[in-house]
Amino acid sequence: MRDLTPAEMLSMRELLTMETTGLISLKTMQPLISDEKLKSACDTGIQACEARIRSMQQFMQENQIVSIGEVQ
Repeated sequence: MRDLTPAEMLSMRELLTMETTGLISLKTMQPLISDEKLKSACDTGIQACEARIRSMQQFMQENQIVSIGEVQ
């Protein structure tokens, strides 16, 4: 188990919140996009965002920071 400073915990929480908010926004807007290039960019953004969230979740789980669920 790794001990994180309060500042590191706050940063991790803020990063996870930012990524989650961005993912929700992308998934909400995706069905409204008609341009194929923009839709492709949105799909790529969603995949990248989900990967970053999974990476943070894995870090938190491996370091026993908190018990969390997974990105669906």
